[in-house]
Amino acid sequence: MIHVLIASSLPLAIFFVGWWRRGRRVTVRSLVTLAIAGAVSGLWAVVPDTPRLWGDQAYYVELHHRSYCDAWWFHCAIDRRDAVDSSMLFPVLFVLAAVAVLTVAWRELARCEERR
Repeated sequence: MIHVLIASSLPLAIFFVGWWRRGRRVTVRSLVTLAIAGAVSGLWAVVPDTPRLWGDQAYYVELHHRSYCDAWWFHCAIDRRDAVDSSMLFPVLFVLAAVAVLTVAWRELARCEERR
């Protein structure tokens, strides 16, 4: 969860800066772009965990000890700190970020419906 949240923080920040600059308005295109950017960035962040999908524990461990492992949004640096990796703060932050985006989208949908 923490890896996806950290990976999504840049697309989320760009989205909310744009939302604020547009007078707290959002377009469907920006919502779709946010979803795609968040998904791509989140998938990139969990690349070091993918060998576990096909049961290759040896390659999973090897990948976590490579010098370039932090290229995946500091994945291995986070995994090395169990207190950070196991913190319940990050699932809460993830839910808050999702609620914030859904609230903005719902508000914009309501505005569009009012105009009709």
